[in-house]
Amino acid sequence: MSTTRRTSRPYLVTRTPRAPASAPPVAATRLWENVFTPYRKRILYPVAAIGAFVFLPIAVVDFLRGKTLVSAMLACLVAMLVIDAIALYRRRTAPVPFAVLLVPGCAAVTLAFESQGIHGALWSFPLMLLTFFVLPRTLANTVNVALVVAGTALVNVTQDGGTTARFFLSLALCLVVVNIMLSVLDSLHSRLLAQSLTDSLTGAYNRRHMDALVEEAVERKRRTSASVSAILVDIDHFKRINDRYGHDTGDEVLKAVVALMAGRRRKVDQLFRQGGEEFLLLLPDTEAREAMVAADALRKAIAVAPILRDERVTVSIGVGELGAGEDAKDWLKRIDEALYAAKEGGRNRVVSADRAAARRSCYDRSHAPRPNRAHVL
Repeated sequence: MSTTRRTSRPYLVTRTPRAPASAPPVAATRLWENVFTPYRKRILYPVAAIGAFVFLPIAVVDFLRGKTLVSAMLACLVAMLVIDAIALYRRRTAPVPFAVLLVPGCAAVTLAFESQGIHGALWSFPLMLLTFFVLPRTLANTVNVALVVAGTALVNVTQDGGTTARFFLSLALCLVVVNIMLSVLDSLHSRLLAQSLTDSLTGAYNRRHMDALVEEAVERKRRTSASVSAILVDIDHFKRINDRYGHDTGDEVLKAVVALMAGRRRKVDQLFRQGGEEFLLLLPDTEAREAMVAADALRKAIAVAPILRDERVTVSIGVGELGAGEDAKDWLKRIDEALYAAKEGGRNRVVSADRAAARRSCYDRSHAPRPNRAHVL
């Protein structure tokens, strides 16, 4: 007796869950553990300009009051802020890394602690916020924990216990609130990033992300000569499935095929929905022969999978390895022609782009009627 789970649609054997797509490692690297990093220049230009404008008169006043060391630290900070503000205004890279600005900033705050007491301690709050703009989040938290501990110790030297406790609690609460806000921003940023890179129905990466990663693969091939292949998969008779069972069932078939493909790929492989019922699987460090083996195994797995009750779901596949000096457009065109040959050859089969191209070349030379160009496994 069959134990296959039935759904509310009698023609579907099972509803396959959507294959989740994780955020690409490249994107995570670009975030540099800080959601502000992609927008750093936009944020720090006004910070540098306003900071220079605010700290310059303070430095002058401190100098006139005889606080030479504090004034020198502030003047150094103002000079670096001005240099960076000018560079950012001209759309150039800031000459002074913003993390370096924390050095005179921390020194100035420390001196303010000693010379101005609780009033100088108030500069700890903007310094804490600045660290999150210029440092990775983990390092910023480490610096700020040290700031809370050291600042509390310095305040305790000149102030009573109640004032010290209030300073500690307010600065620590500020650190907690900033981290809560950053966690929310990180979560929202990750969700928006996933939505911009993935197909909402199947969970596979979308065409825009495919174009970007295919270009990266071409560039990697040019620089390192590393092999890379791609598998283009098209669901056979998908229009008939939609017409016979409805678009809801067609969507379930798409998700089921993607889940099967995702379950058979390696961690380094990338799965994309190219459009409609076509999907592309990018295989780094894979030669054509290995890709053909993987493609045929995938074809067989889909053919025997119990996706629909009343008929078998099959796929046609084109396979091609990126050639030396070949661009992305020509590479994908060869694979698409191999897929077309698989369709012409009867469907539910795998066609090599190299073999399809060789057959086409023979046809062009002989001007014979179009032959069956499928290289069937």
